[in-house]
Amino acid sequence: MPARVPSAKLRKAARLLLYRSRSKPGVKGWELARALGRDYLEVIKALNNTLEVLGLEVVAVDEEGRRLSLEGDLRRALFLVLLKEPPSIQEAKTVGWRIDDLAVLAASLLYLMARGGRAPRSDLMSVLKSRFRYPRLSYVVERLLRLGYLEEEGDQITIGWRSRVEIDLEKLVGVELEPRGESQLR
Repeated sequence: MPARVPSAKLRKAARLLLYRSRSKPGVKGWELARALGRDYLEVIKALNNTLEVLGLEVVAVDEEGRRLSLEGDLRRALFLVLLKEPPSIQEAKTVGWRIDDLAVLAASLLYLMARGGRAPRSDLMSVLKSRFRYPRLSYVVERLLRLGYLEEEGDQITIGWRSRVEIDLEKLVGVELEPRGESQLR
C-alpha cells in the first residue's frame, strides 16, 4: 500500500511551523488562519497526529508562555513545534548548544525558581560567577536573554517565556530535590 500523501494544507502548516523566519520562533494564530483558512485548528490537530510519530508536537501558548488547549479562538496565540521529550546531550550539541551553556541555563532557572521567579541581575551573576568561568558567562547570559529563556525587567532577571514553554520546570526542580528521610537512610 503506498504511503499517504499529506494534504496541501497539512504540508503548508508544517512548512510554516518548522521553518524559522525571524528571531522569535513560532507562528501566530492569525497567520495560520490567513494561510490555512478557517479550519486551521483542525489542520493543526491533524499535523500533531502526523508529527507524533517523530516525537514532536504543536503547542499553542499565550504571551506569558502558558500552554493553551487547541480549542476556541487562538488567533492571538503563538504556535510552536516542540520536542515531546527532552533532547539528548548529543542532539543539543548538534543544534548549537554547548554543555556549559545548558548548565548556565539550568543553574539560572533553579536560582530564579528558588527566589520566586525573579532576582536582581547582580545576585544572579554573582551566583553564576562562583560556578562558571566569567569571560564566557556574560555572553551566555546575554544569549539566554536574547533567545527568551531569561527576561530582564529593569535590574531584575525573570524566567523567560521560552523556558516556561520548552522546559519542564517542575521536573528540573525535581531532579535536585531529595524525598524527606532518604538522606538519613544512607
